[in-house]
Amino acid sequence: MATGEVNRQAWVEVVRELLAEEAELHRKTHGAKTRFAAKVGVSVRTVDTWLRRDVDVKEANVRAVAEAYGRDQMELLIRVGFYAVEQMPYRPSDEEIDEEQRQVLESELDDEIKAEILQQLEEMRAADERLIVEQRERDKQRRMRELGYRIEQARRSA
Repeated sequence: MATGEVNRQAWVEVVRELLAEEAELHRKTHGAKTRFAAKVGVSVRTVDTWLRRDVDVKEANVRAVAEAYGRDQMELLIRVGFYAVEQMPYRPSDEEIDEEQRQVLESELDDEIKAEILQQLEEMRAADERLIVEQRERDKQRRMRELGYRIEQARRSA
């Protein structure tokens, strides 16, 4: 079960993998740590403390690494033990996401703000649905009056 803390060993494995990618990308190991730190927005000293397992890693740093290296933030947070899969909210598949939801999900906002906006979208949709139901009832009543009028007209002319 996740504790809200990063598993330091799992974090070291992630950092080492990304450092290896960085070295391979530039075809040299020299400077990989510096490039990694710059991409993530931390100091080389911070990277060294991570590799020594000296400090707890903040959620924001895990997210920054994911962002810098094109990784899914939630998957990385789960991988390093910050969250357990069971703690994650339901995540719809691409086929289940409509255009409005996609606009929110693809924005640069953090996940908490996205969740709030998606909740507001659901509330707007519910309000729209109530209005639609009310309009349908008014339309039905209008049709019923019109039908009553036509029936009455047909009786009079028969």
